[in-house]
Amino acid sequence: LSLLFAAASVPPPAHIQGAPRWLDFSIAGYAFAYDEKHTVTTVHDKKRGFFIKREVECDGGLLSLELTRDRHDVLEAFDMEGHPLSPSSVEKPLPSLTTGKGVTIGDSPATVAKRLGKPTKVERTGSRGQYLDYEYVWQEPKSGDDDLQASYDEVYTFKKGKLIQIVFSRDAGA
Repeated sequence: LSLLFAAASVPPPAHIQGAPRWLDFSIAGYAFAYDEKHTVTTVHDKKRGFFIKREVECDGGLLSLELTRDRHDVLEAFDMEGHPLSPSSVEKPLPSLTTGKGVTIGDSPATVAKRLGKPTKVERTGSRGQYLDYEYVWQEPKSGDDDLQASYDEVYTFKKGKLIQIVFSRDAGA
């Protein structure tokens, strides 16, 4: 098992050469990483009503970290009363509702753009266009003979002018 973790280990880098200023590696006090310390988890903060969810697929090749209130995104982790369904799901307070770059739930689109810069893409989503998504996308430059390039995606979702959800994802084999 430790060999699997070592092979899929993806700790948050202190700095990635050429990375944009918006690239972030933490949400709500949880690292955007996958290793022995940073495993699959879902945490529910009952008082604030938010969930933080770290998911990993393809032995660490696909990684996501999501801060949301959307119970549909975490149904497999908690029952309808909010009780954990697995050992990786816990009920406890989140340290914050802020990213490592200082973006906080409740921020306006202008505040997020001021902190992170202009988004790569702005899109209306939802069945009635009720959400505004700011998406930031970046792909690492090729290095040497390695054909694999990690691509990073951060999506900040707003409703009625307030940030309501944050999702970071990384595909290590793009």
